[in-house]
Amino acid sequence: MRIKVYFATNRQPFTEPGGSRIVDFGSELGPVGGLNVRYGSADVDVDLQARTNVFVPGSLEVADEQLIFAKGDTPQLGSNTIFDALRNDMVASKRPTIAFIHGFSNSFFDAIERGGWISAFYGLNANMFVFTWPSIASPLGVPLPYNDYTHDRGTASASGPSVARTIRRLHDYVDSLPEELRCQQSIHLLCHSMGNYVLRNALQALLRLPDPVVAKQTGESVSAMVPLGQNNPNPAVLRRTFDKIVLAAADEDADAFDDPAKLKFLPRIGQSVSVYHSSKDWVLNTLSAGTKFNGPRLGNDGPDNMATISDKVTAIDCSDVTTFAKDPEQHQYYRIFPVVRDDIVQVLKGVLQNKVTNRTAVSQGRYRIKKPK
Repeated sequence: MRIKVYFATNRQPFTEPGGSRIVDFGSELGPVGGLNVRYGSADVDVDLQARTNVFVPGSLEVADEQLIFAKGDTPQLGSNTIFDALRNDMVASKRPTIAFIHGFSNSFFDAIERGGWISAFYGLNANMFVFTWPSIASPLGVPLPYNDYTHDRGTASASGPSVARTIRRLHDYVDSLPEELRCQQSIHLLCHSMGNYVLRNALQALLRLPDPVVAKQTGESVSAMVPLGQNNPNPAVLRRTFDKIVLAAADEDADAFDDPAKLKFLPRIGQSVSVYHSSKDWVLNTLSAGTKFNGPRLGNDGPDNMATISDKVTAIDCSDVTTFAKDPEQHQYYRIFPVVRDDIVQVLKGVLQNKVTNRTAVSQGRYRIKKPK
C-alpha cells in the first residue's frame, strides 16, 4: 500500500546540483540554528507481509515559502499548505492524524519511511505527520568521527524550540479558521526513544513562549506569563493540542513527570499520556543509562512514583512480550510486536485504560501486557 507522509523538519536542506529544488535534508541543524522549519510530504510503499517500507523516488514535495514579500502582499507559509492538506483530508475522510517524533539514529528518509510503516502497521486509517529532527543515520556500533549518540542528544535538545514553533503554528492556523471549517478530528502524538527528549525540550520552549489566546482566556497579560529563569511559574500558557499522547521506550529521565523542568506539565497538552516501557531495553539500559550516564530511564521502568504525578499518566510494561529474536535491542517493540501495537491502538481509539484488553493491573496507574497465548 502507498502511504502519504506529511512532515515538518528543522534539518539542513540539500538542493539538487545547480538547482533550487530541495531533494534531501541532512543530519545537522538547518538555518537559524535549527529554528527554521520546512514542511512537505512524501510517499512510502509499505508491504506488511514482506515487512518493507520504501520511500517512493520522486515523491518528495517541499512546500514553497515566501517570507519576504512586497507591501500589501501576504507571506506564503509552507505550514499553511500542509495544514490545509491535512485539514481537507481529515474533513473528507473523517479520520484522525498521528503526529510522530522519531528517536535517534535516523536519516530524513528513515524517518519518513518509519512514519509510513507505523501508519500501515497500526491500521487506524489515520494521517501521518512526522516531525523529523536532525539525527545521524548510523547502525549502532559503527565508529564515527564523533559520537553519534552525543550528536543526536545535542540536536534533540536544540530541536525543542522548533517543535514548539510547529505546535504554535498549528494553533495559529486553527485559530484563523472559521468554526465551520474546523475538522473536529483528533490529533494524537507518538514519540519514540530520544524523540521524548525532543518533546521535553519542546514543552519547555512552549512554557517560555506565551500564548496570547490563552492569556486572553485567562485574563492575564502576556508579559506576566513570561517566565523568569528556566522554569515557568505559570503553566497556564499551555493549551490542549493532542488527544492521546503515547511515549514509547522513552530516553528520558524516570523522574520526568515530577520535574517542572522536564515533563511535569505534559498532561496539560493532551487528554491522556501512556508510557510504554520495558526493563529489557538494551538501548536505554546500556547505551543511555550505562555508557552515557543519563541515569534511570523512563522507558525502562516507567515513572518513578505514580502517586506524585498527574493521574492522566498511565504506565504500561512491555517486558513480557518483547523477544531478542525479533528485536535484538528490545527497543522497537511499539512498531514490531502486534501485541504492543494492539494495546496502543486501543488507547488511540479511546478505550479506557482499565478496559484495554490483554493487560494485567499491577498497581494504581500501572499495567503489564500479557504474553500472547
